[in-house]
Amino acid sequence: MNAKELTLRIVPLSDVVLHEKVELRRVENLVEHLRADRFLKNPPIVAQFDSKYVVLDGATRVTALEKIGCRDAAVQVVDYDAPDIILETWNHMLLDSGLQTLFEAWGRLPGLRIEATALDNALQSLDQRESIAAVLLADGQVFAMGAKDEALEQQARLLNRVVEAYEGSGELYRVAHTDVERLLAEHGRLSALIVFPRYRRDEIRKLALGGSKLPMGVTRHIIPGRALRINCPLEILESERPLGEKNAWLDQWIQDKMLERHIRYYQEPVFLFDE
Repeated sequence: MNAKELTLRIVPLSDVVLHEKVELRRVENLVEHLRADRFLKNPPIVAQFDSKYVVLDGATRVTALEKIGCRDAAVQVVDYDAPDIILETWNHMLLDSGLQTLFEAWGRLPGLRIEATALDNALQSLDQRESIAAVLLADGQVFAMGAKDEALEQQARLLNRVVEAYEGSGELYRVAHTDVERLLAEHGRLSALIVFPRYRRDEIRKLALGGSKLPMGVTRHIIPGRALRINCPLEILESERPLGEKNAWLDQWIQDKMLERHIRYYQEPVFLFDE
């Protein structure tokens, strides 16, 4: 892969849509960094559908740019149908959460069913999309969460209420596996692991373009060839200059970077220590 295969574009923020909610604390932290640095370091990654751009990764950045008054955003556009783009799921690990209070809150949610089950049954139910989440407790108990309404948008709304019930109560981390014993060994304060289904690309598109959102930190897009550290000046994104002029500037900027050999592609996975 080389820089010529990248598609970087400046687009109106009004045409950028999210498929998941954001964590307001992370947004406010990024707003402070943007105001101090005056650069957008990493462009959100989007897929274009007609005149809209669905954010695959970067919902916090998009929301922060809106909050500081930017008219436009610098984004990386990818082909959502490309086979090397993989859609996975994050699970939510809860530490020090009051389970009794949490289950009582879930029990008050209209349209939600909670049933005790075996681990294999819970995971199979998720795979077959018969449930909207599974709850794995530290003591080995497993619960499946079902929704009475089968419509995707209604299930997304209910899932948001499930997540809202534990936001702010204890610590929350995203993990990519369902090995509770491993998590207990690493985090003795584990209360529960909330496991989500794996969504399909057409569902992400439908939710975003229809104005619905999944909870924050559920979908995980694995996208090769991410553009990082572009350091786009915020004054470009804030200005009222015509969009054509802005993209002409961006195209020239990319050409200059290529001529100066300032763009490097890392084929192997890397660790970043300044995120």
